[in-house]
Amino acid sequence: MIPKKIIILDYSVDREETATTKKHLPENISITSLFIDTEDSFPDDLISKEYTHIIHTGSALSINKDAPFTQKAVEYIRQAKDKGVSQMGICYGHQLVVRALIGKEAVRSSPNGFEAGWGQVSFSPKAMDLFNVKEIEKVWQHHFDEVVQLPEGSILLATNPHTKVQAYLNFEHHLLGTQFHPEFNKIDGNQYFIKDRKFIEKNNYNVDEIIKSGPTFDVANTFFDFFLNAI
Repeated sequence: MIPKKIIILDYSVDREETATTKKHLPENISITSLFIDTEDSFPDDLISKEYTHIIHTGSALSINKDAPFTQKAVEYIRQAKDKGVSQMGICYGHQLVVRALIGKEAVRSSPNGFEAGWGQVSFSPKAMDLFNVKEIEKVWQHHFDEVVQLPEGSILLATNPHTKVQAYLNFEHHLLGTQFHPEFNKIDGNQYFIKDRKFIEKNNYNVDEIIKSGPTFDVANTFFDFFLNAI
């Protein structure tokens, strides 16, 4: 068996996604992380590194605006797909992977606006079987943008009235994407909501009500374990 070698590509503006993600990954495997914010921070030779799994993190950036690193990220995602490397995208990272593989027409600003809080999603029967989840579960949400097309052969795993593509899976291209954030447990998730109170409440959510809730299952271990062992 080939040893797992993970790279976390951290697009977050606050540089917090790496630490939040790493705490849910096995300690006995190789994990590298890069904070990506400029063209130069995305190494030209990254594809030559033999990573088995790539995690593309969330970000406060909008997928609808090119970042300094966007073109390099698009090229890398395509090259990694062609090499058969497993890739997981979370929120912005999920949108970035789909944009890279399909085009700008596959992503957009959500017509339903901002989605935040411990939001319900509906899992498909296939997802319920693969991930051992209930049909309705609560997960951590914080986004304005969304995916509207998926790579050919993809399986829609989760949806809700706000955002149709909440999670998907593509075995052929070794892809797993989530619009929600599996890396946030109840403590970390609610701390983030409190820290971001001013912005969230400006967008018509009540943070005190939000933090009374939490995830209804172990989202992080469920999704990261599946990504590392089944994709």
